[in-house]
Amino acid sequence: MKTDFTDKILPMCMEDLDELVRLHDIYLNYGEGIRPHFEKALQDPASVALKCVIDGRIAGIAVYIKGVFLSGGHADICQRIQLAAGDALIYTGDALLVLPEYRRQGMDEAMVDIAKERIRALGGSYALHELWVHPDGRTPARRTPGFYDSCIDMGEFKNFYYDFDHFGYYCPICKGKCVCSAHIYLCYLGKDEHDENTQA
Repeated sequence: MKTDFTDKILPMCMEDLDELVRLHDIYLNYGEGIRPHFEKALQDPASVALKCVIDGRIAGIAVYIKGVFLSGGHADICQRIQLAAGDALIYTGDALLVLPEYRRQGMDEAMVDIAKERIRALGGSYALHELWVHPDGRTPARRTPGFYDSCIDMGEFKNFYYDFDHFGYYCPICKGKCVCSAHIYLCYLGKDEHDENTQA
């Protein structure tokens, strides 16, 4: 059953940096590269960074940054993604996280819906989502593409995070060299009739 979180979703600010980094370290990945990355994102007026606050604490985060960026670089895949979008502006979904006790209640979708509106207002046409696929095949954010009218499935890439440590990031699942995969979706921020080649 969905809960209405709309009035609890607020813009993030620099004062949220410590908590953003702490939650990211616990639930996504950790390392010395995390803090400077998000510090830069929160300082950029083109970023869309949201938090869902429940009883005075951050229960969910959604961060989107302007441009095409993938974990660990992958310039060749970034180029393919931009070619798929043509001249349209892409925003990259940099972090989407909900505390375990609030999952399956619609908080993630509510944050994405608000983020989509703000990205459109900034001139964005697509949101890029890099879904983390664990070695056992589990994909925690598998629902995310369904929050959009249509998405282009760019494919699943094995051992996507192999060089992650070179960028100051570490996988909490693999500990050492990461063997996780990534499934990448380019999601349209309008209606699906724009392109017959997209898939819902």
